[in-house]
Amino acid sequence: MNRDFLAKHWYSSVYEQFENQTNDVEFILEILRNETDGKPQKIIEVACGGGRISIPLAESGHNVTGFDVDEFMLLRCYRKMKGLSNVTCYQANAINSDWGNDFDVVVLAGNILINIESDMDYSNSQKLFIYKSAKALRSGGHLILDYDQHIKSSASEFFNHQGEFSFFEGVDELGTSGKVVGYGGLYNPVTQICTWTNHIELITNNGEKIIVPKNGYKYIPMLSEVYQWLDDTGFIVEKAYRNYSDETLSDNETDFVRATIWAKKK
Repeated sequence: MNRDFLAKHWYSSVYEQFENQTNDVEFILEILRNETDGKPQKIIEVACGGGRISIPLAESGHNVTGFDVDEFMLLRCYRKMKGLSNVTCYQANAINSDWGNDFDVVVLAGNILINIESDMDYSNSQKLFIYKSAKALRSGGHLILDYDQHIKSSASEFFNHQGEFSFFEGVDELGTSGKVVGYGGLYNPVTQICTWTNHIELITNNGEKIIVPKNGYKYIPMLSEVYQWLDDTGFIVEKAYRNYSDETLSDNETDFVRATIWAKKK
């Protein structure tokens, strides 16, 4: 087996072991119950991964389509779909593909807004996701946008770190063990770009050691920018929540919060 296959398989497995929270899923389901009178919705989830969100949406009676670029994550989603006739998933690149149309709800969750992987300018890719969400919705449809909302001081505190550290340690079903090793990150408050470097360090089930290097960057938008993107694309923000509660998201947050925005296509 090649190193790329082993690394992607290992990462998808261990990612699911760590990313198993349900508070965001429960809150999304609550929003849908409250804002749609409990009626089943035709939903598309962008970057659905292993189905952590899409499957509970389907189990709650919604008709769900999910897509992701990562075939290893999609296999996990496919396994969980067994016995559910109201959910489907497929492989596609969100930047290059057509998301379809006439959906009632588009879900951009799991922090995808600031975790987009693309060769294009980062803020342009974020704006493109908002634009494609509008295009995929019927008139009057809604976007659920759930992501980490920073101000510049909280972004500096969160992303600026030096020295070696590890995370996502674990073993996959093939017996590959490993961890992600980071070497530090840097946030520039002028450009709002965070950069970092790390590598995946693996030991296969026959003892072979594999190192897969990776560099990354992301653009950390301010809330005013996100609202402007929504407005420019024809959305009206109807509700904005902070930290998965009924507390309203302020236009002038003074620290990091988790933002969940319910916006209607005009």
